[in-house]
Amino acid sequence: MNEHDDLIKELENIVEQDYDKFYAIVYRITESHQDTEDVLQNSFLKAYKNLKNFRKQSKLSTWFYRIAINESYRYMQSWNKLPVIAIVEDLNINETTFFGNLEYDENFVDVLIVEEMREKCIRGFLKCVPQKMRVVFLLKTCIDLKNKEIAEILEIKENNVKVLLHRARKQLKEMFEYRCNLIDPSKPCKCYLWIKYMKDNNYPIPEGHNQYKNNELVTIHFKNMSKLKKMHYLFQVENTMDKDTFIAKIRTLSEIL
Repeated sequence: MNEHDDLIKELENIVEQDYDKFYAIVYRITESHQDTEDVLQNSFLKAYKNLKNFRKQSKLSTWFYRIAINESYRYMQSWNKLPVIAIVEDLNINETTFFGNLEYDENFVDVLIVEEMREKCIRGFLKCVPQKMRVVFLLKTCIDLKNKEIAEILEIKENNVKVLLHRARKQLKEMFEYRCNLIDPSKPCKCYLWIKYMKDNNYPIPEGHNQYKNNELVTIHFKNMSKLKKMHYLFQVENTMDKDTFIAKIRTLSEIL
């Protein structure tokens, strides 16, 4: 077996070993399970075809993370402001009044719909964070990389990682603390109230995110977490794509190529 074959085998092992981490970061950027599968497959193909250009100036896993994130960027969306801010500005009222007018009994709302709504909300918060800050936050939060590893992946200085991470956490924490009832029970924004609003205005109810956490969110353990840890927990990802099927697919591609 030559050096190129060794690198191919190492790449396959890296993708298999860290599959859940790759899935988590790509999903949080693309916001779609189908796009995540496409990005990971395209990233593997791009890495495979460019192994001859791998200079070993970084770890192969770092190189693959960089490829996967760059492949994900074209799916990334950004907002200038949260929808609720635009709504209350149009209505000329504050958010507390807006949510106070949405009387609704949560007992009549399907739990899965509430979970889908929650996922849509936290994705909306992320869209308001500048792209590089967002990626640094996700690499730290979703897959718990060290600052040095994040710096190597994004090809920036480690001190820049610290600054970007601090700013991202601060911006997200402010958005959550100001309104999210899950983070602070005294705040007015509740997932089931948004469902009421969307139904009243004939907007489609969110579906297809499949990041169900409701059972964990009602536990004492979650309620006793710090606000920052609660926020981090909400961004954790459970993949929906079968790992073994994906690994078998990329190994088949290796043989064909």
